[in-house]
Amino acid sequence: MTTIKAWYAQAYPTDDVGLTLDPTITFADLYHALRAGTCVYATLGGNADSIVRERVFAALADFLDVDSNHIYNLWSKKRRN
Repeated sequence: MTTIKAWYAQAYPTDDVGLTLDPTITFADLYHALRAGTCVYATLGGNADSIVRERVFAALADFLDVDSNHIYNLWSKKRRN
């Protein structure tokens, strides 16, 4: 499975933040982290910010073939608990 860092570098080649992302994290890892309530920014590593998070969430939704609101709601629900 493609890592988020590799995907991000290809999708956003001019965004240097992609170079700082954890080179081992996959979209499956991110989904499991979201379900567990783990910090998304710690999971992504590097200098991930809200722009990176939004882009990665949209890609995760595409990969899972779900509405992007599903991913956002999963994240925001776990943050409130």
